[in-house]
Parts: sequence; structure tokens; C-alpha cells
Amino acid sequence: MRRRAASYAGQQRLVVDYYRIRRRLAFPLPLRSAVLPSVPVPTISDYPWTVWLLWELEERVNSLGWAAEWFGNPEYVRLAARDLEALSEWPKFRQYEQPDLGAGHAGRLLWSALTKWRWPDAELRKKLRAACVRHVEEVAPASDSHYRGIRTRQDLLSQPDVPRWLHNIPLIGTVGAALAAAAAGHPARAALNQRIQAIMGAILDFRNTGYTEGVAYDGYILDFVADWLEALPLNERKEILEHPHLKHFLEESYMLSAPGAMEQVAELGDVEPREMPFHFSAQAKLASLQADPLRAWYLERWRSEWIRADALGALRASASLPRRVAPEAGALNAHYALVLRTGWESEDLAAAVSCSNSPMGHLQLDNGTVVIGTRGRWILSDPGYQQYMQDIEREFTIGPAAHNYPLINGIAQDRKMPRLMRLGKTGDVLSAAVELAGCYPPAAKVRSVVRTVWVSKRNLVVVADHVEGESVETLSYHWHAHPEAALWPQDGAVLLHTPEAELWLASPQVPLSDDAIRRLPGSRGQLTVVAGVAPAPPVVWWVFALGGAPPRVEVSDRGRQIAVLGRQFEIQ
Repeated sequence: MRRRAASYAGQQRLVVDYYRIRRRLAFPLPLRSAVLPSVPVPTISDYPWTVWLLWELEERVNSLGWAAEWFGNPEYVRLAARDLEALSEWPKFRQYEQPDLGAGHAGRLLWSALTKWRWPDAELRKKLRAACVRHVEEVAPASDSHYRGIRTRQDLLSQPDVPRWLHNIPLIGTVGAALAAAAAGHPARAALNQRIQAIMGAILDFRNTGYTEGVAYDGYILDFVADWLEALPLNERKEILEHPHLKHFLEESYMLSAPGAMEQVAELGDVEPREMPFHFSAQAKLASLQADPLRAWYLERWRSEWIRADALGALRASASLPRRVAPEAGALNAHYALVLRTGWESEDLAAAVSCSNSPMGHLQLDNGTVVIGTRGRWILSDPGYQQYMQDIEREFTIGPAAHNYPLINGIAQDRKMPRLMRLGKTGDVLSAAVELAGCYPPAAKVRSVVRTVWVSKRNLVVVADHVEGESVETLSYHWHAHPEAALWPQDGAVLLHTPEAELWLASPQVPLSDDAIRRLPGSRGQLTVVAGVAPAPPVVWWVFALGGAPPRVEVSDRGRQIAVLGRQFEIQ
């Protein structure tokens, strides 16, 4: 916190990285309004500028504010007070008509300053309370309008389009208003709290259907809800804290972590591990509300420089965590992905397989996509985000070549209807099988598309695609390497090289050469192994082996069985 505060103290401008649209802007400090730049963003007329602006402003003020609280540094007090006074003068906290993310962060920052820090003087507190009142009176009516007629979780769950009411943006905006109301003692607090109880309760209930927005956005919601729970009376927290599905959020976070790097969650869908660590912040805040040995184990395994300042503040407040208990590794269901992992340490091996029917857009049309991790990275990866501008980068991130499930006669998935067939362990081999035929449009004319994935020991992942249908002529593949990986073809295989590990990609049916290594249009530099199989055999095998040389693969039983590294795998 000292290092962060010292860095922010030297800034004359707030540098905001709008990384999704490749723009970096330097806003003059202090910010006395939510500045909406006129910088053009092609294909997007009303970009959500305030989201990233408030992410960075909140991080700056929390760093200075907590450093002022802990160390009593008068310069940090002066700078944090200046930024907060400027925030209290904002004429408007919303960018959009509905409760939005920027308003959520603004309301939370005002609440934090009033309830968590002792150093603000009486004059600043007066201004912050007045700003909280204005925030509530601006955002609460917008929340009333958006959720008109919704009072209970049953109201939500009886709607014909339930997911529409559970989306992260209006909920986070509403939580910001509830926090501001709590800080100011505003009479709208009770109605806002009732609404959030209903929405969060419905989200937890609806997870029975497979509903999720993925670890980044599920965690974003829970980060705000955890603050809101802290602001609630003790007897009103129970309904959320004791819900059996609350543990899903923690399970997504740790199950999808790279071996040896808990913060590096698998980039399936819109995840962005570095830019969106809110899921960790949520668990750090819940630690003081709910003792959990597994959560304590998880919290101590993150790199501190990736942790947001408010989460560092929460961790210091809950320093006496319970004893740590590590979870079992093996074949795990992470709710929108299946995970096969030998353990949690750097030398372990993990494969995550996308498997979700959730209708939410942050989970893409990528069922069956496999990522492979070891030694702190997901070496076989995925773009892991979606570019918002309608250009070639968006095509790279969500188009047909964005994922590594098979394109069938050039046809991509257009729906989320996977069926889990198997997830378990036989001997020392972990395996998962997913039926993907329902994910393809009728034009693909497939009866069955079963992707089976095995993880054997700490050095081998095998993938088999068994495709049955009418006129299946070609299967096309796009295997994305880690953005920092270097590639090299050798003996019909391709090496994915990182400083920590070397992963060989090979197929007995698809000899790979220099021509397979591509930088696809729209890639920021990430390389892809592109391969096609024509005519398509009933089963296509892919082998991923750690080591210094390409693996030798032998095929038998009319293509239904292979032997590699002294181990055998077969299609049932």
C-alpha cells in the first residue's frame, strides 16, 4: 500500500487504460465531473467511458486513503481529501439512464470514505454525506424504473426472461446507491436493500439452471454485494451468506486457476485476469463476514500486486484468518467449465474445458474449447475477451476462429447446448467427455460431436473428437498459444515455448509444419496453430505433451485408440 500510494502521490493526471478499444487517456486531476471524452471510437457511438475511469479513480483514492489511515502520512491525507472533495462535487454520477457501473463505483467510494477511514475532517465528511444524498436521489429512481414491479426473488424468477433481470450492470449500480444511502442514513435505503436481497437471492437460486456470467463478472457482482453485506445489520446477511450456491463463486475462482498462479484464471469467455480481479476482492471481503478454511487457503495464494487496494484493506482488517485447508484436485466442475488437474502447485498440470448453457453474453459460443496450464500459465490459451469495436479484432476474439472446438465443414457453433457425458478419474487418469452436437446449427448435419479430454500425470493431455453426421468432409482447428509464447515446428509437431515450460502439440492425422503457425487478423500478437483434416476421419486425435521432444503417437483399432508416452487412450 505504501508503494501504491507513493506512486499515485506523484501523479498530476489519472491515466486510464481503455484496453478493450486500445486507447489510453490522461485525465487532469482532480476530477470534478465524470468526463466523457470525445475521442472517436469507431462503430461505437456511446462508449461507457466512466467504467474504466472509475476503476482507476477508485484504485487511486483507495490506495491513498488506506495509506493515510494506516500510516498517517499528511501528503496522502491531502491528496485523498482533494480527490474525494472533487468527487463530492460531481453534478451527475450516471452516464446512462439505468443504474450503471460508474455510478456503482462512485457510490461505493463515497461510502468507503465515510465508513472506513477516520482521517477525513468534519468539513469533508459533510460534503461526502451531501454527495451521498445526491447520489441516492439520482440513482434510486433509475433503479426503481429499471426494476419496476420487482419486489421479491419470486417476482424475478417468474419473469419470462429471467437472465435479463440478473445482469451485472444495473445490480452494481443499485448496490452503489444502497451503500451511499447507508452512509448518509437516507430513507431510500430500506427499499434498495430489499431489492438487492431479491436480485442476489434470485441469482443464487437461478444458478441451478447453469446461469453464470463467468468468474470475472460473477466476481464483479459479488465484490459489490460483499460490501453491501458488510453494511447490513447482522440478521439480514444470513439469507445470502448461508445460500448453498454462494460457494460457486469461490469454486470458479480457485478451480480455474493456473497451477502455481491462483490469480491466473483460465481465459474462457470474457475473463481478463489482470484487469478484472474483482472476484478475489469479493472473497477478501467475505473473509471477515464468514470464516472458511478453504477461502483462507485461496486468499493467501494470490500475488499481492494483482490485488486491488480495497481488497488489501479488507485483508488487513481480517488478518486472523482461520486455518488453511486446501481443496482436493482431480476432476472438477467449475460451473461453466470442467477442470482436470493434478494439483495446485507450479509443476502440476491442468486442462479446463468450456461447458456452459448460460445465456449471458460474457460466456461465448465456445463449448468444448480446451486450455492447458502449468507453471503459472495457460500455455494453450484463448483470446479471453471480446473486442467491443466491430472490426477484425472482434472477429479474432469471438468469431469462428476464436476458439479451438472443431469447425465442421467450416461451420461454427451458434448456440449453447452442451451435454456433459463424463467427468471423473480412472486410475491416475482424469477425463471429461462433452457432447457438442447441440451447439451447432442444423446446417452442420451432425448427429454427435463428442470431445473427450484426458489428463495423465503431470505431462500429458489428450483430446479426441468423435464426429458423426451427414457429409462431414472437413474439420478445422485453431489452437491459440499463450500471448507470450514462442512457437517452433519440428517433426510434424509444433512447440509452444514459454520460459517456464515447453508444450508440444501433435496429431497422428495432421502433420504440422511452418505453414500451420499463423498470426490471425486482429490478433494483438498472439499466435495460432491452424490445421484442417480432410477427408475427416471418425476420430481426430490431438496430443499435448510437456518435454524436450515431440511425442511419438501410434494409432490402432481403426483410429479409435492411440498410444503415447507409454500410455493408451481409446474412444469408448
